[in-house]
Amino acid sequence: MHRITQMLATIVAASFVLQAQATRPPPKAGAAENAEPVTIFASPVEVKAGKAVARTECARCHGLDGVSVQEGVPNLASQHADYIYKELQEYKDGTRTHTRMRQSLRKLNDEALRQVAAYYFSLDLPTPPGAERTSAQGAGNDDAGMEDMTPAEAGKMASAGCASCHGQDGNSALPGMPSLAGQNLLYLANAMKAYREAGRKDSMMRPAVALLNDDTIENLALYYALQPPKASPTSPTGDAAKGQPLTKPCAECHGEDGNSPKPDTPSLAGQDSRYLATATLAYKNGTRDHSAMQSVVASLSDSDINDIAAYYASQTPKAGDARKPLTTAQWAERCDRCHGIDGNSIDPQIPSISSQREDYLVKAMTAYRERERGNTIMRAMLKPIKDIEIQNLAAHYAGKRRKAVVFVRMPCPK
Repeated sequence: MHRITQMLATIVAASFVLQAQATRPPPKAGAAENAEPVTIFASPVEVKAGKAVARTECARCHGLDGVSVQEGVPNLASQHADYIYKELQEYKDGTRTHTRMRQSLRKLNDEALRQVAAYYFSLDLPTPPGAERTSAQGAGNDDAGMEDMTPAEAGKMASAGCASCHGQDGNSALPGMPSLAGQNLLYLANAMKAYREAGRKDSMMRPAVALLNDDTIENLALYYALQPPKASPTSPTGDAAKGQPLTKPCAECHGEDGNSPKPDTPSLAGQDSRYLATATLAYKNGTRDHSAMQSVVASLSDSDINDIAAYYASQTPKAGDARKPLTTAQWAERCDRCHGIDGNSIDPQIPSISSQREDYLVKAMTAYRERERGNTIMRAMLKPIKDIEIQNLAAHYAGKRRKAVVFVRMPCPK
């Protein structure tokens, strides 16, 4: 059925001379500003000529059948002719930079670009293995609740080794051990990285995080930041009433009630008092290196420190402002607004991403996030996305079936 639909598209194009118009990218300085749109005829003659061009200039990377044979190189079969032509123009004029593409296109004239765009558009893209899968884990096609691995879920898996000290949900019940639930996301990530890089000295924490990469640390931090915090069940040794007035120098960073307003500063409310006292003494004697903290606690006695710890331990901890990450289904819903349902674009100027190579999609989304590719909408959309979310989203669209669409553009009324 898909091949029949593609053949009908070619017949309609050839018989009625219906065409897709590909608009050139914005002209550079000195270029003619009144350049006319270029017409791509999806006729058998154009397709045949485009195949000859593709055989000599494109096939070694994109395949003569439009199915990429190289990692990180996109499939072109059944992609919109308008979109292919526009991208070829941008590579040729330097709007997009790629040495090999620039060299290949330098000797091709505009007619050849139109022909190769028409040729690849005419091809059928084979259904990928495992089509309709919805995540990198191969979950079933359940759009109502895709079972993808979110960063928080990955963090939960990584937290298994932390539970014996910090609690299953980040709320510790051990004297002298801090709770992590509800802490500020940035603070948790920075603290773990400091232990990993030996900026913080701790014989237990250093080996626990020594082999963790930044992504795993950030996933862990997100998981704990999302957990509801609970007050420590341990009993304080100091006097909370005496400790309250001593906390005035601490309020600006840690909050008057110990719930920090700063993302890079820990909340102290509800923490185990023994842990708070031990950490404060470490700043005082220089075991922990933090000039601002060392200055604040330098004049405190051991009794003062215990009283301050008792005050903060008596306060009610509040959940931080960490946001639950989007699932793959939620990300896909956003992407489908432009790229079409399941990545089958209905706009000739916007690429279809269904059945696209997974590694290419990862490469492209990462480039937009890192601002290495210039589409402002894509940059804004992907700015907050994590690596694991990119991988899940790429797997989602790589497993979707490419569907043929016939475009008929009616002339505008005069």
